[in-house]
Amino acid sequence: MIVTPTNHKLQATETWNLEPGTWNLELGKKMDDETLTAYHEAGHAVIGYVLGGRIESVGLYAEADDWLPERFGDCLVNWGRVDVHANWQIQRELLTILAGPVAEMICRQERLHPATYPAWQHDWKSAWQRCERLIADPRRRTEFLEMMIVWLHRRMSDDQCWAAVAAVSDQLLAHENLEGEQLAETLEFWVA
Repeated sequence: MIVTPTNHKLQATETWNLEPGTWNLELGKKMDDETLTAYHEAGHAVIGYVLGGRIESVGLYAEADDWLPERFGDCLVNWGRVDVHANWQIQRELLTILAGPVAEMICRQERLHPATYPAWQHDWKSAWQRCERLIADPRRRTEFLEMMIVWLHRRMSDDQCWAAVAAVSDQLLAHENLEGEQLAETLEFWVA
């Protein structure tokens, strides 16, 4: 049985349009790459923590190599001893993977689709592959992942959750790399 992240039904007045190809692909709000990456990685960290993971590290990296993207970061989440094939564990991982792009959506005040926005395609591909164990049908899988994005957008837009994302982002911008102990105090303060 697949447990969906929420029982909330979309209202007709909501501005989300989940039809394929109808997401906003334009880049409106301009922010520097480092700030966007910090919010992205902070999104992974906060949601991973909220869902019971231990954040071992978060980092921002800028490389001049041709084979690396212009901006990238990483967030290492330790889930402890779990059954990696359990539906709930897969869903926790999916929410954590998609939280990075959603944090950027909120920061940018735009709803871009992770499958078509180049900076997030890796996250979408990772979520898409991880979700295959839950939902084999590609259309239903896409709908499920998009539903998770909508749910995350609502939850992460909450003042307290967004304050946690902003606080972790600020720490990342100040230090570039954070170990679990450095994050623990901030996460405990905002999420507890």
